[in-house]
Amino acid sequence: MKAQGASRRKSAADDQKQQGSRPAASRESNAERIYNSIRKDLMECRWPAGHTLKIRTLAAEFGVSTMPVRLALKRLGEEGALTIEENRSARVPIISQRRFSEFYEISVRLESLALERAFERVTAKQLDTLIERTQTMQTEIEAGKIAGYAQRFNSILMELYRAGGSSALIEMIEYVWVNVAPPSNAIFETPIFVVKIHAHLCEILDAFRRKDLKAAEAALVAALSYAERAMNLLMDMERTTSSLKART
Repeated sequence: MKAQGASRRKSAADDQKQQGSRPAASRESNAERIYNSIRKDLMECRWPAGHTLKIRTLAAEFGVSTMPVRLALKRLGEEGALTIEENRSARVPIISQRRFSEFYEISVRLESLALERAFERVTAKQLDTLIERTQTMQTEIEAGKIAGYAQRFNSILMELYRAGGSSALIEMIEYVWVNVAPPSNAIFETPIFVVKIHAHLCEILDAFRRKDLKAAEAALVAALSYAERAMNLLMDMERTTSSLKART
């Protein structure tokens, strides 16, 4: 994440220089960019559930004052994506297994619809590009390089969904992802889970290439179902560990 942070700092600093004569506009612009960036990080599993985000640390990362960071976190807090703390920080919410499963059911319906719309509109060129990227990812996985997989996985699915042309549907999917991605952090950092999930991703794109919508939908449901089962397993293990520690 260091390179990503450095890129943000440069972008924020450049914007501040360009908008130095308009401090109010600059703060608003910075807050919007920081909001979008943090929201994207949440969707891409950058931080696990329960992780604390400190305002001063984020301000230093983005190369801005604390004010736009506060505004961005406040907005994310109002949306339920973060829990705002009193000690100048925010926390990535911890959700229950029941709530996670509810989001899973919603995700299956929304993403199945997005997949259906994409099936009707995606071009051969777009599909070839996505397949090529999954092949590169496969090579990296086989080499044991899974860092950042969640970001690449989500990026491919989202590009496919965007081909369907429904911005409202994308907004709803993003809302679900903001909530389920942080607790899924551990899944995308575990090789055995990544291998299985990536296999399903490849199946989705292969089914698109064969013009088999039913097979694509089945592969999508299989990927989401596998992720839910893996997440429930990890949550069960964590709850059992916590219970044992409380007894000792």
